[in-house]
Amino acid sequence: MKSTYVRSASLTLRGFGLTPEEVQCIVGATAESSGLRGNPVTQGVATLLKRSFTCYEVEFIDGCRLDEMIQKLLSSLGGVSNLSLAKEKIRPEFIEINLVLPVKYSEEQEGGFLLPSTLTEIAQLGASLSFEFL
Repeated sequence: MKSTYVRSASLTLRGFGLTPEEVQCIVGATAESSGLRGNPVTQGVATLLKRSFTCYEVEFIDGCRLDEMIQKLLSSLGGVSNLSLAKEKIRPEFIEINLVLPVKYSEEQEGGFLLPSTLTEIAQLGASLSFEFL
């Protein structure tokens, strides 16, 4: 059986006073998804967003190593220097990096590692790191 999930890495900025469009302009990249505080979570739903957010995502082919995913995500957003400057202007409450790893039906249920330099960059951004093993 093959997984229908895609290996990906995302960076989400959450809880800011700007519009998602302003955040995208500051970051210099188009978000895959975004929402404005007070608007419905999804169209036709009564629940409202408590925080504005923008989410940037990069998808990877099977076999892309764990240690490459965060670096490629950060590079696609102009690198840590660009994101640090953007963070100062945007002032998000949270920055979250999430790795989606579909391993359940994978032929390669390999482990992985993160380099100390990658961990330093995550800490420099003040980002949390989460993993979804599907």
